[in-house]
Amino acid sequence: MPTITVEVGERRYRHLWLKYVTGIDLSRHCAVALHGRYSRLIDERIQQVTVELDEFPHALAWYLCGVTTPYRWEDNPHLALTAAASHSETLSVQDLTVHLDGIRPIAFADADIPDDDPNANSPAYRTCRNWQFAHYLRARGVPDIHGDRPRVTVLRPGTGQAALLPMPERKPKARQSELAAPQDPGGKVGRQLPFDAIE
Repeated sequence: MPTITVEVGERRYRHLWLKYVTGIDLSRHCAVALHGRYSRLIDERIQQVTVELDEFPHALAWYLCGVTTPYRWEDNPHLALTAAASHSETLSVQDLTVHLDGIRPIAFADADIPDDDPNANSPAYRTCRNWQFAHYLRARGVPDIHGDRPRVTVLRPGTGQAALLPMPERKPKARQSELAAPQDPGGKVGRQLPFDAIE
């Protein structure tokens, strides 16, 4: 199982996160340019943590990002990662010490941003490392899907091409009247939620 160990040095962070990247949205910059879920184990309060990268399925890559406080763009750590079964290394990423086992860094820069991108000349976008990595993925076949709840993107084995997993059908959310607490035969009152209302 791939693992990452993160040890925080002297700097403090307003945000520190690890995302399981499942897709991209090039219409936005910062964290929302990368679709996926955040690790529950890495945030700005940690001093040291080891995470087995199995919290969520279907990750194309993983992305570690921090925003320092006080804010200094050049001090913010960014690290994109991909699976690499036999790879192991320890590296310094700004003020973080990061040990990788079964994963390796992905080198990226703004070179993958096409000149005709509508936001290519916007400093807020162009200097955003999350957005740069989203373009790196786009240049390798990951589709650009706008919105907060996209389908999960996966790479087809051996082809380097992206495919979309079908999303399960979403049912309308239950109305408050459907969530009323029914009386059960044993005389106890309990609230029953329909299964699809649990997120």
